[in-house]
Amino acid sequence: MLISRRQRPPDTPIPTILLGGRPVPLQTSISILGVEVNSVLTFTDHIRTIARKAAWKLSCVRRVSHLLDSQGITTLYAAQVRSLMEYAPLTWSSCPPSYLSLLDKVQARAQRLIRLKALQDQLLPPLQPLQQRRDVAGLCVVYKTHKQHVPHLAALRQPWARPHGHTTRTAATRDHQLIVPFARTETSLRSFLPRYTRM
Repeated sequence: MLISRRQRPPDTPIPTILLGGRPVPLQTSISILGVEVNSVLTFTDHIRTIARKAAWKLSCVRRVSHLLDSQGITTLYAAQVRSLMEYAPLTWSSCPPSYLSLLDKVQARAQRLIRLKALQDQLLPPLQPLQQRRDVAGLCVVYKTHKQHVPHLAALRQPWARPHGHTTRTAATRDHQLIVPFARTETSLRSFLPRYTRM
């Protein structure tokens, strides 16, 4: 697979890769540990695949819903459907919101199914939004990286930013100045006198 942001493939010829004497065909997407990666790193195909599998699993839950109550459907949904939609979210969470909404639609159908099985006087808490759960997963990784120093996440650790040597209150006493020269805009021909702005 050739990873590139170009809409057209490059003009340079791609050399043939041989494996056991047989040429390896060029793929437009590959699956790495269950995450489908395409040549432009958009993860849109992966989201479509996840949404299709999650909708199919939710339909299986619906078929057996007459044997379960609302709590049983919630447990089955969290174990079989939502776990599929939350696998490796830090990899594909940068996908456009229009594609992430496909997963939200699946959860909305599950929420309606749970409400149908609830009793009349039973108050059901709403399911946590998937975006919130993805954000929490990202924050957990950041916390484990910077606070708990987890060994397998050490490569993600970034050094803390150094504080500036001065504050904005002491900027007036510094010698650095920015001179804004005389300028005239092209639209209204308004003139600006030179100004001295302290940094």
